[in-house]
Amino acid sequence: MILGLLSLGLLSACEAARDAPPVAGPVPRADAPAALAERLPGAAAGFQRGATVPVSQPRPGTEVNYATEGRRAAAFVQVLRPEGPAPADGPQEAEVQAEFQRWVTESARGQGPARRLSVAAEFQEPPSAPLLRCAAMEGTYGRQPVQSLVCVGAAGGQILRIRASMPRHTPPVADPRAFVREIAAALRGGPVEPGEPMPPPSAAAPAAAPAGEV
Repeated sequence: MILGLLSLGLLSACEAARDAPPVAGPVPRADAPAALAERLPGAAAGFQRGATVPVSQPRPGTEVNYATEGRRAAAFVQVLRPEGPAPADGPQEAEVQAEFQRWVTESARGQGPARRLSVAAEFQEPPSAPLLRCAAMEGTYGRQPVQSLVCVGAAGGQILRIRASMPRHTPPVADPRAFVREIAAALRGGPVEPGEPMPPPSAAAPAAAPAGEV
């Protein structure tokens, strides 16, 4: 009887361990933004990797561009050198929080009067061990209704900035949150954590792509 109960307890513990989400490890440190950018995947959630270019603003770093087939959705990941000591992984550092606010403001205004976006929701990704603080945004590029996901975090001693944009459409043309989770998994060298999709758009829109802007 006692042996049977022990066996049942061990079986339950094994099943619980098997069903538990994988524990996310730290991102291996990179000595420069370009070194961390090399670890970004060739494809993530339907987005294919494109050009890699250096950036100087808001600080030196490397930008990796992504797009879905036909560029119906476009994205980029910027790996930037921190201003001070290497930050811990995640969105909790003060430098990351300040950059997140700056990134949301910059993304809302764009570079002219044609872009008008506002925050629809905020969350962290991946859910159980976040690397990034994100904002789902909605608005217009000119007359085109769009939705955008902007994220900032720290990984491997560098700062990450991500933006993914697409026409506001039902069903959505891509899943930017899945894209962000796959980016995080690639940097950590582990499995992709499941999570929620983008919040549904407030109104359906035509499937035409934004006019060459991310």
